[in-house]
Amino acid sequence: MSGLSNEQIINKAAVTAAGKTTGMLNPEQSRAFLKMVFDDSSFLGELSHQTRRATKGTIEKLGIGRRLLRQQVEATDTLSGKGVDPILGSVPYSCTDVVLGAEISEKFLRENIEQEGFETTFMGMIATQVKVDMLDLAFNGDTAVDVANPDHDFLVIDDGIVKQLGTGAHILDATTIGADFTDSIFTGALRALPSKYFNKEKYRWIANNDMYIRWIEYLKKRNTAAGDMAILNGANINPLNVEWRIVPNFPDNKIILADPSNFTIVNTYDINLRKTVEGKEAVYRDMRFYALHLNMDTIILEKDAVVSVNNIPQIAAA
Repeated sequence: MSGLSNEQIINKAAVTAAGKTTGMLNPEQSRAFLKMVFDDSSFLGELSHQTRRATKGTIEKLGIGRRLLRQQVEATDTLSGKGVDPILGSVPYSCTDVVLGAEISEKFLRENIEQEGFETTFMGMIATQVKVDMLDLAFNGDTAVDVANPDHDFLVIDDGIVKQLGTGAHILDATTIGADFTDSIFTGALRALPSKYFNKEKYRWIANNDMYIRWIEYLKKRNTAAGDMAILNGANINPLNVEWRIVPNFPDNKIILADPSNFTIVNTYDINLRKTVEGKEAVYRDMRFYALHLNMDTIILEKDAVVSVNNIPQIAAA
């Protein structure tokens, strides 16, 4: 993996007389920038990431079979006619172009202690914003979102994981378990998942922060030691010892049980960073403007390995 610094990325292209950069990052610099975005310390880093040269194509996958081992008997062929063919498949992707705009006032740069060196820090800030928005879009995107939605221009970019799970995944309607929030929701989700996929170390409960709080309040109402630990000590209490992951703006009353690496974000190397310090608006406002152009698509490798729990009720009134 490239060890390029933020400064090397942002200074890749020489500034022309018009004050604009040529902007296209080469594959090495693109990988360096994407490494900043897909930092392993964030939840986005737990998702799979593929970088391709073409904006459309397929991602190959190897499926999981069941009970394929056979006993080895000395001097005996136990496999003829029973050979196992690999379970192969592919999932199509089609990247959509996206752009992130940013601006800095020249006065801010003049007064900042880092001055021109601040651009290096600013590149990290851009990567952070891309990271936040990419995770949000990966889960919540909806190309059929109502135009009246205040976030229409963001959500319409791509269909995210939540929408894609509407077909092909295991759907559990929590109202069939009971009218009130209960821990049976979690055991029900696990029962709905084919056992060949489940790995406690890799699977996660994916939801919004309100759902996690609902879980803690449920434990507290039961007067359990676990609930007291979560409230008083901030301890993470995980249903069935499966960890939580929180996604910003995730739908209410829903939980996804999945291995995050089953979700894949695809980008190409075509990352274009442009900057200008010229033009009427830059002069009149004493600003410099940046635009980061890239593309992305979100795909699910194996929907059969995911459970979506919908219509989760509130906690029963005391």
